[in-house]
Amino acid sequence: MPETENPPVRGLTVKQPWAWAITAGKNVENRSWKVPQKYIGATLLVHAGLGLIRDAFEDERILALPAMPPVLAAGAVLAVARLAGYHPEERGCCAPWGDPDVFHWQLEDVRPLPEPVKYTGALSLWKPSPALQQMAQAIR
Repeated sequence: MPETENPPVRGLTVKQPWAWAITAGKNVENRSWKVPQKYIGATLLVHAGLGLIRDAFEDERILALPAMPPVLAAGAVLAVARLAGYHPEERGCCAPWGDPDVFHWQLEDVRPLPEPVKYTGALSLWKPSPALQQMAQAIR
């Protein structure tokens, strides 16, 4: 099936614990850059990068989520979501997840995978392997 018939599948690498937070209810991803228009509606693979943001483990938004697993996956795809849209931050919109002075990427229909799938991520929006794309389309 040509890629034009289905929205594209792309990966988005997110540092922990924010990647896990997406699987637990975080529906806004904060980025310093706009989403290219062609990716609105795309299926996103939420990938946990290898890095951690240590301060985030004490963030009140993270602490308000259900109990975090004792070990967070790294270097793995954790969920599939739809990139519904984005907008620049506007006076505290998208609470509690939207941060100031960034673009708020709106995530919908987040579906955590039963088990993390080991995979190497990348910066920006990256194109996953055909097998990973098929897996994402099957979950959607």
